[in-house]
Amino acid sequence: MAEKIEFTETVEENVNLLVENGRKVVLAGLGAVTLAQEELFSMFNNLVERGTKTETKTRKMVNKQVETRQKDAEKAAKRVEKEIEKRFENALHWMNIPSKSDIDKLSRKVTTLNKKVNDLSKAA
Repeated sequence: MAEKIEFTETVEENVNLLVENGRKVVLAGLGAVTLAQEELFSMFNNLVERGTKTETKTRKMVNKQVETRQKDAEKAAKRVEKEIEKRFENALHWMNIPSKSDIDKLSRKVTTLNKKVNDLSKAA
């Protein structure tokens, strides 16, 4: 007759092996989720850092451009002001009206002449 085969140990070992392998699969899945989460946080923080640096560079660049444009505008305003003064003086000259600089020159000459007259009258 055939020998009696005991399946209990073999089935029990296979069940234990199956449970252990299932547990390892679950742990590997948890490890993968944890790793993915850590990588996502790391990537997120890296992106925030890069974004901050880019924002700072962009602000500096924009501020520099604004300053340059302001200086250019100030120079242009001064050129326009000088041109207007020049044309206004030309118009006054054309109408035979003395300009401020003409009056200032004349005032300096009168002051010089007064001083010379005073000096001469003291000497006489």
